[in-house]
Amino acid sequence: MVKLIPFILLISAVISLPACESRLFTIHKIDVQQGNAIDPEKVAQLEVGMDKNQVKFLMGSPLITDVFHPDRWDYLYFLIPDYGTTERYHLSVFFAGDKVVEVRKNSLPDAQSTSSGNATDALD
Repeated sequence: MVKLIPFILLISAVISLPACESRLFTIHKIDVQQGNAIDPEKVAQLEVGMDKNQVKFLMGSPLITDVFHPDRWDYLYFLIPDYGTTERYHLSVFFAGDKVVEVRKNSLPDAQSTSSGNATDALD
């Protein structure tokens, strides 16, 4: 009976160990990145009056070009980290003909430091 008590304590400790929630025993999740990488320095260089080719050279091809709104280009970026909050950045560029007339920056990284006098800031 005396030898049975340490064995029972060991078994009960092993069984109750998973009940202790810890990041030590969690599964690995990878970071998921989707969309266009939006660089705040490049966004600051966007100006009203630029043509579509200049915007495409500066920012890259837009993620979304809507058939019903061909004069609007949307650049989206999502970062879903392994453990943490999801980051979502959205930039919309509006054209009249072939020239930029408006730039909407919705939740961009360092949006305060990248505000341009020629671009219009708008929030969701």
